[in-house]
Amino acid sequence: MKPVINPKYTSLRPFVEQLATPGFFDSNGTLLHAGRNTIRAFDYNGVKLAVKRYGHLTLFNRFIYGRLRKSKAERTYLHARRLRQAGIDTPEEVAYLEIRRHLLLDTSYFVSLCSPYSSAQTLTDLRSDAKAKLPAHDALAAFLHRIHSAGILHKDLNITNILYHDDGDRHYSFQLIDINRMQFCKRLSIRQKLRNLRQLSCPAPAFLYLLDRYAEIDHSDINTIQLRGVAMRLLFDAWQRTRHRMKAFLKKL
Repeated sequence: MKPVINPKYTSLRPFVEQLATPGFFDSNGTLLHAGRNTIRAFDYNGVKLAVKRYGHLTLFNRFIYGRLRKSKAERTYLHARRLRQAGIDTPEEVAYLEIRRHLLLDTSYFVSLCSPYSSAQTLTDLRSDAKAKLPAHDALAAFLHRIHSAGILHKDLNITNILYHDDGDRHYSFQLIDINRMQFCKRLSIRQKLRNLRQLSCPAPAFLYLLDRYAEIDHSDINTIQLRGVAMRLLFDAWQRTRHRMKAFLKKL
């Protein structure tokens, strides 16, 4: 067992170590998400925590993450700290825990403070109250541009991995989540920026509006940004559909 605790939260070490107890994670807390990875919310001595358990690994990946590469939990912990140092908000990292068996990674957990923010996905449906939602889109475009200006690429920039908070006075704050796959660069080209934005997976009207606002903030030609952005998204969507069909086909074999 290898727990690493944020010095600010050393008092939470007993909770983090308890995650290694068989059955503890599955039988306690509140389920927030169940899929390839599982997220549960816990309340420990009045501190609200979100714990992500990364999914079962193949034998090959158990060796790779156990001996050669940082685990997803460790990368998430390190990326959270680096993001906030760059002025990009994300739920504060509390700890990560790795459990190894015979030098192979068996399970890993990432622990953060539980965010009160909501999914930005709820903002991107412009079919109703479109005018009222536009200030939120303006703020979201500015947030995305700020990420890129810091040389940061979120490798899974799906709209569901962005959280937001509205203080009630049209002042919006955002957080990034699911941050184990990140790239930190000195400077990003416009191609890199658009390839990243194409992953947003929001409805077309919202995507076009975000491209428009992003181009204006970036002092780039709006028509060029929209044309290239839409073309990249269409190619990305086509590849995603093909990949899903391939996976479904292979499962039937």
